[in-house]
Amino acid sequence: MRKVILSMQISLDGFAEGPGGDMSWLFKDDNEQWEDLFEMLQTVDLFLLGGGMFPDYRAFWKQALTNPQSTANPLAYAKLADKTKHIVFSHIMKDPGWANTQIVGGSVADEVAKIKAMPGKDIQVVGGAKLAAAVMDAGLVDEFRLRINPTILGGGKSIFRDQHWRYGLELVGVRSLKSGVVIARYRRKG
Repeated sequence: MRKVILSMQISLDGFAEGPGGDMSWLFKDDNEQWEDLFEMLQTVDLFLLGGGMFPDYRAFWKQALTNPQSTANPLAYAKLADKTKHIVFSHIMKDPGWANTQIVGGSVADEVAKIKAMPGKDIQVVGGAKLAAAVMDAGLVDEFRLRINPTILGGGKSIFRDQHWRYGLELVGVRSLKSGVVIARYRRKG
């Protein structure tokens, strides 16, 4: 069975976005984080995203493909994203506007469970916070790969708020980066 990996940047207090959608606190072009991400993506062939996050994600990475000022790591990710299948969970969106993307309007829990049972490589939950919380709450995350930024936001969108599923976790690895970001990897016990 495929593994679902929740791989996201969060603040020390567990927020994926600050108040008002603030993302200025993220370390965006850190070579060590890119290396770690590209290593993980070798085992992944499907990205899951929420409908709220997807339009900005799509616009940013499609633009990076043609922007002559794109640096090496963002360009490499844009090329990977352009050829990797995406599933976007949305009840509103009809046309994803990206050839590699399918819109799914059903239950996140039911759909992710079905996808997980299909043949293929691992699945990355890219975000946003609501989708990440829904996949966690359904008990479908096999590995947490959290890039914890050295910032306390005190509010915003949390991926852990309102969880009903209890996870017993085993530490797989931890890596402290020069930027102060800590990459913590946990695998679900059992």
